[in-house]
Amino acid sequence: MSAVNRTTDKRHKSMESERLAILESYHIMDSGPEEAFDRIARFAADIFSAPMASVAFFDEKREWFKSKVGITESYADRSVSLCRHLIEGKEFVLIEDAERVPALADNPLVSGDPSIRFYAGAPLIAPGGMVLGALWIADTVARFRTTQSQLQQLRNMADIVMSEMELRREIALREQAQKNAAIDRSNLNLTLALSNTASFRLDYTTGLIEWGGAYMKIWGEDASESLAELPAALDRIHPEDLVSVREAMNLASSPGEKFEIRFRIIMPSGEIRWVEAYGDYIEVNGRPTLTGLNKDITHSVDQQEQLKLHTRELHHRLRNLFATLQSIMALTKKSATSIDDYIERINSRLSALNRAQQILLDTNFVTGSFAALVKDLSRTYPRVRWSGADFPLSENAMVSISLVLNELATNAAKYGALTTDKGLVKIDWTIEPDDGQDIITLRWSERGGPKTDAVPLGAGFGSSLVDHSITRNLRGEIKRDWTADGLICTIAFPVSEDGGY
Repeated sequence: MSAVNRTTDKRHKSMESERLAILESYHIMDSGPEEAFDRIARFAADIFSAPMASVAFFDEKREWFKSKVGITESYADRSVSLCRHLIEGKEFVLIEDAERVPALADNPLVSGDPSIRFYAGAPLIAPGGMVLGALWIADTVARFRTTQSQLQQLRNMADIVMSEMELRREIALREQAQKNAAIDRSNLNLTLALSNTASFRLDYTTGLIEWGGAYMKIWGEDASESLAELPAALDRIHPEDLVSVREAMNLASSPGEKFEIRFRIIMPSGEIRWVEAYGDYIEVNGRPTLTGLNKDITHSVDQQEQLKLHTRELHHRLRNLFATLQSIMALTKKSATSIDDYIERINSRLSALNRAQQILLDTNFVTGSFAALVKDLSRTYPRVRWSGADFPLSENAMVSISLVLNELATNAAKYGALTTDKGLVKIDWTIEPDDGQDIITLRWSERGGPKTDAVPLGAGFGSSLVDHSITRNLRGEIKRDWTADGLICTIAFPVSEDGGY
């Protein structure tokens, strides 16, 4: 094969591939009967008084009859088709007497059934110029008086077939686009529902609202029916936020502006939710429309408010803590006899303060466990024993009691029971009602210490700290009894107003 022939053959295959692709785009091959095409085939047969007519299309191997008159087969082999050459030539095919055409002598459509003699076919040409098939008529007898006017009629009818093809494809594309749009809407709604986001489209002209996504989770189960119109939706917005919502809606129609706002809604149950809305103003079929998304941000807003409260509470507690630190440092300095004594005392008291803060931090920083405080003290002083039902202490009480127990333990280690190997300290407590209020009675008992005459519990800041913590901070009472076996200190204080002790 010469180079020219190879190039021609390659070009022919390329054009045929393109033609078959265009034919496939119409989705016509092997489709069911359609009245529009059947009507054209019958009309052609009637006009030309032809016993046979067809609207036919060519795929790679067949001439397939979409509509047919006077023939029973659904297709013919493309190699024997009487109009196969018009695919390349795009010219009208007219055979007045097939028996006089030597090339058709062995054609089974001529020599056998249906014994075609006369044949006329007009090409079905797609907008791009490719021939997809033919509208043809045939007779079993020869015809020699077909006029140009009649042939032009057949061409015109072929053009009608292609117009119908284009319309058919356009309808199919539109239907597919609608299906794709429906799938996209479904996927969007699913995505929005999974992300707890609602979509809305408000028609300003009618006031109707189309909802999508998780709108029922945000606006309520009745939203699809009860909130289908703007006035009903506005009625659900918190009165204090209604004006700002209306202003945001009006502002959204201005050039370059967006619809962005946070507002509260009141559910039928009375529950208040926070909603974040954002969207765009658009024109839909010439009608002003606001479209966008809603998201329930109630949890986020609650967390922000809780964080603000916690931050304020933390600042308040830090101020109290620093005030306590300043007081401890200043008064310890006044009572210390030397630098080493100051360091020892301040370390001990700061450790007590740290124990109280750590227990508060391990819970909720508002209340702490008294048993945990005493247990922590016993780790520092192993010969401290304790018993009693646990109860919560407020933050201020935790600090005060921790400092008191530390002062008592420090003095016991310096002057009392904890100075000897056999000395012990026992801490026990009870909770009893008194005149409508619970009273905590704490007993500190030392035994096994050195035998001494009754002496006061230290002097200076330590003693003042204990008295101040009990009488002023806890609104309680303290009683010290020096026995031959050691100190017995009884402390009583009421439940605080915040529910702790």
